[in-house]
Amino acid sequence: MQNMTSSTKQLYLFLTACSGNWRNTVHISCQGETDNPGYLLAADRDGQPVILPVQRFYELTGEQIDPAECCGQLTEAGFESLYAQYLLWRLPTAEEHPLRRLCEKTEVT
Repeated sequence: MQNMTSSTKQLYLFLTACSGNWRNTVHISCQGETDNPGYLLAADRDGQPVILPVQRFYELTGEQIDPAECCGQLTEAGFESLYAQYLLWRLPTAEEHPLRRLCEKTEVT
């Protein structure tokens, strides 16, 4: 039951950031990962990135994401360039995948 509550909170925070519609997000594509459908990026009321893996969104809602219907698209490299200072501040020792790390930080327990 705890996992369901955590998932509900995670989805709530994400949907709040994108005004209840995943089409208000930016799709981030993953280069070199054919099995990874990417990530959805929104911003909370403070401008902080709120990121949810596309696969996780599908697991929580059953809804398929068409990246072309998102309000924008970025590559991973584009995201890392755009958020370079934020990533340096929030994940100063991150040697691994920054998008995965940000998803872990936004998961609610």
